Amino acid sequence: MKIPSKGVIWKMNKPYDFVPFLKCEPYKSRGKLHEGTIPITIRTLTPIHIYSGSHSIDENKNIFKSFIRVNDRLIIPGTSLKGVVRSIAEAISYSCYTAPKKGIDKQKLPSGIYHDRTERCITCDMFGSMGYKSKIQFNDCYPVEEVVQTEIVGLPASYKPRPNSALYFDDRGKYKGRKFYRHGILGIQQKGDILYECVPENTEFQGEIKFKELTDEQVQLLCFSIGLSGDIQPKIGFGKGHFYGSISIESSEEKWADKAREYKNNQKDDISKNIARIIEILNFKNAVKSLG
Repeated sequence: MKIPSKGVIWKMNKPYDFVPFLKCEPYKSRGKLHEGTIPITIRTLTPIHIYSGSHSIDENKNIFKSFIRVNDRLIIPGTSLKGVVRSIAEAISYSCYTAPKKGIDKQKLPSGIYHDRTERCITCDMFGSMGYKSKIQFNDCYPVEEVVQTEIVGLPASYKPRPNSALYFDDRGKYKGRKFYRHGILGIQQKGDILYECVPENTEFQGEIKFKELTDEQVQLLCFSIGLSGDIQPKIGFGKGHFYGSISIESSEEKWADKAREYKNNQKDDISKNIARIIEILNFKNAVKSLG
């Protein structure tokens, strides 16, 4: 289904879509290796919730899942951001696919999406893999404002993914690709009875991402996957299937946006098609306007 640039009325069964699998190739570093620090500002486009692992009670004795904090300050953990960015990077490069331990029928995955254990694909080389340290450090991000007023929001119950449902397969009976959740404009977020502490929309966080020993191609891939070209806005935290968790990420240093655009504009056809696909899904201009 083609997504118009000004949003859609949601008439499909699920608020997610797929980016096709690309082949996996071992990555060999070539040329000069780079290191640097990318200052970032994250702005919430919808309410977001990142679970602390504990519950709290409000003045009305309502029990809710609390937002993660460090020393009583709200944070977006670097680990959460790293997982989001890595998933995007894997979808738009010749990277391996790590299937969940349960639920996936591996016989229905396409061939050529893994590498030998002794090798690393481009994202394993960047983000790390079993026995191999990451070259990228995602630091925790803290609110710009000293005090952020959170809100308690009721969300519907969420269920585990069901990767063996018909929606996951193409006409050949193979998995369609990597799953990403679409955005929904502010106001259509679904409500329910399970309470979560959320950071409201238009809250800003600041942090930085440090890297070392990356090739120029890897720096470009990193910057695009963060969203620094403005083409994509990632989703983070809980409730993505109910249209929560939308964020935008920018850098105060324009050179990183330039790197992101270089990656977008200098790819082979199959990667370019996946870039176009992930932009279609993750650009907030294409956010779902109505649940229909």
